[in-house]
Amino acid sequence: MASTIKKMHTLRSLVRELRRSLPKHERVQHSPTYSYIMNQYRQNAVTDELYCREQEEMAHLAQTCATYLESSRRYIELHSEFHGRGERTVKETADMVGFKLPNDPK
Repeated sequence: MASTIKKMHTLRSLVRELRRSLPKHERVQHSPTYSYIMNQYRQNAVTDELYCREQEEMAHLAQTCATYLESSRRYIELHSEFHGRGERTVKETADMVGFKLPNDPK
């Protein structure tokens, strides 16, 4: 039972990351990647009476792919946020890293 929940969680995370990687106007169900993932999940489904090492290998591979997709998306977000865009003021830099500058009365 627990492995089924873990597999569903992995499938949902794969589809979620796939959805986030597609352009806004495209549906995930029309993606060839989605079709491939769903076919692989259906092919590697086993009953309770059957123990299969390949099943665990596919679950590990799916989890690895989900982690890779999520990490790639986060990297792109961080890179676009913090990538150098030329000179920044001291205040912009402090705001970016979460510091507050002391107020200088003049």
